[in-house]
Amino acid sequence: MNKMARSFFHALVLASLLSSLVVTWGSAAPAAQAVSGDQAVVRFDELGQTDTLLRGPYGTENIRFGLPANWSFDKGASLDMIVTTNVITNASQTITEGQFTGATLSVTMDQQPVATIPLQAGSNVTYNVPIPETALSTPLSDGRHELVLFLDAGDDCTDTTHQTSVVISGASFFTIPHSETEPAVDLTMLPRPIFQRGSIFPVNVVEVVPDAPTADEMQAAMTVASSFGRMSGGEMPINLVTMSGLTPEMRTESQLVFVGKSSNLSLLQGATLPSPLQGKTFEASGMQADDGMLQLAVSPWNTGRAVLVVGGNSDAGVVKAAQALSTTNIQTVGDHNLALIADVMPSTATGQQNARLPQEMSTFGDLGYDTLTLNGVGRSETYVRFTVPPGFVTNEDAYVDLTFNHSGLLDFNRSGLTVFMNGKLISSLLLSEQTATTNTQRIKIPASSLTPNTNELRFQVDLAPLSQCSFLDTSNLWFSILPESVINLPLSPATAAAAAPRDMGSYPYPFTGEPTLSNVSFVLSGNDPAGWNTAAQIALQLGRSATGAIFSPGVAFDGEVSDDVRNNKNLIIVGLPAKMKILNELNQSLPAPFDQGTNVAVLKGQQVSYRFPADASLGFLQMLQSPWNPNTVILSVTGTTADGVSQAGNALINPVLRSRLKGNFVLVNGQSLSVADTRTGLGMASVSADGNAPAQIPVTSGETNSTEAPASVLTGNNVGWIPMVIGGLLIAIVIVIIIAALTRRRVVLHQ
Repeated sequence: MNKMARSFFHALVLASLLSSLVVTWGSAAPAAQAVSGDQAVVRFDELGQTDTLLRGPYGTENIRFGLPANWSFDKGASLDMIVTTNVITNASQTITEGQFTGATLSVTMDQQPVATIPLQAGSNVTYNVPIPETALSTPLSDGRHELVLFLDAGDDCTDTTHQTSVVISGASFFTIPHSETEPAVDLTMLPRPIFQRGSIFPVNVVEVVPDAPTADEMQAAMTVASSFGRMSGGEMPINLVTMSGLTPEMRTESQLVFVGKSSNLSLLQGATLPSPLQGKTFEASGMQADDGMLQLAVSPWNTGRAVLVVGGNSDAGVVKAAQALSTTNIQTVGDHNLALIADVMPSTATGQQNARLPQEMSTFGDLGYDTLTLNGVGRSETYVRFTVPPGFVTNEDAYVDLTFNHSGLLDFNRSGLTVFMNGKLISSLLLSEQTATTNTQRIKIPASSLTPNTNELRFQVDLAPLSQCSFLDTSNLWFSILPESVINLPLSPATAAAAAPRDMGSYPYPFTGEPTLSNVSFVLSGNDPAGWNTAAQIALQLGRSATGAIFSPGVAFDGEVSDDVRNNKNLIIVGLPAKMKILNELNQSLPAPFDQGTNVAVLKGQQVSYRFPADASLGFLQMLQSPWNPNTVILSVTGTTADGVSQAGNALINPVLRSRLKGNFVLVNGQSLSVADTRTGLGMASVSADGNAPAQIPVTSGETNSTEAPASVLTGNNVGWIPMVIGGLLIAIVIVIIIAALTRRRVVLHQ
């Protein structure tokens, strides 16, 4: 019996350890950035930079990150590097802990050298590097900062028994004293200060609409969201609220974007704007009744935040202002904080064919770049930026004819050039004696690597010395890109694409098939701020993918959908089904009709049925061919609750979830998706409402690929896996006890 008890005890301990490991793994979260008063402490691992290994003789590490655009940097900034340095050598040259290894680590901040650190042997040695104020001035057009670390362990070149390795800890950190100042309010700098790319202290953006907006005002709100989707590459978090829903915390802590007519934006009364609100109208010199207006100002509720006003004194003016914002080429007056829009000419395929095409071929010199020279040992980078005008696209004939030369004193086996377009690798070249003299290499530019507006062509060069002697004079190691280099972009007007298959796997097509988004109309409930917010998230992501010069998505309120919209637009319907007349009209055409008077979709004819409580928050995505025009598509984004509608919208926005979309029906339960296609018979389950039934987690079957289910269950706040794990462990304990008992019995019988 003692052996049996010990077996039980060991099994219990093992189960306890396993359960604690599983729970810890599932609930772990990275540490938050630390801000103390006016001093920020930023760790490398918070920048996505975990422990980094650099091997001798030479190594380079680049770290880019964003800081709030309104920070003014004070004296006393520093970088604390936590470094472990190991040197392998022969016994006669052993280097003890604390001894100089012969290697150095150079630190460059925003292209300004700030320190060269002699590295000591040992683990987790801290080196404090003061950073002068002048070294926190970003050279990058997107406002990010760049830290470059260069390891020089030249002794490894001359002694085959000498090998240096350096580990830079992810616990290394910046200390950045700062004060918040008024942000720069310049419309030509958008999306800054509303959005700061790569910021480690991101600021929420709140889009504010009137409490009872008109359809035109909501159209402008969707246009604004899609515009920031393009300007931020879909990275800007946005939250749409009504004026009465704007909390005091939102006012003070967020960047604010007001969209609407002057008569509906009473919160701006008394705010210091370039064209302030006087009574119920905006007053500006020369402004006409239906003109649109863009204004950028310091927030009246927090001088460290900004307020953007997209408005006018009429509905027509508000729509013009939003469309002008989408061009990202705003013509300002005064101090660049005000723009008046008299008219907007939405692009059409015909109109753009007659427009003068931008210059197709330009030299680097035409773009403002002189000779770009990189020198020194190891890796270094330089950039060329150019613009693809919104409204135009290029094809696979795009290329760069790169004209360059370089030093002949290189180790050609270890020296090379790598080329990136917007962070995507597009070419690499090994340097040689033949490439040392001035020559030209053609590099193809994949059309998929280009984006509307600013593009970045990055050249990364690795220069290795032929011998230690060549390293003594770093000017002997160089690589130059000449201004005669040519970039060829055969541009053509972005035109509407053929409608994609009616399957959610093709989303965002066909909704982005028209570059201006003018083929899309959102259908929204007239009093549903939560649904409006979900629609804004969808519009933002559509803007990321669209290429039109001017965005013009439509909005119609439920019950006011015109025949023109029904017959000629792709519809995205967002809201609670029981409250939307248009969904009642479409109910029998839907892949999964809604139970009469409820928000629950019923998918019939499936092998397995599941029940959910009436108050369960589930989302539904359904795509169908329009009954009013077979050439258009309808996508309904609905749910059993407002949170369910948000979950359904999130499945269209979240890249991981969107990649799993298939068929014409998707049930969204948090991070878990179940898909079906009623046209092919491929399905997952029938869903019905029964307030007395226990909730059951849906399983994924058929095309959903059941192997993906655990990944979805283990993310977010879904903890349905924990009872299963505990249950499995209890079963294991019972099995161990039974085996122990049987073994004990055999021993007794043999005795």
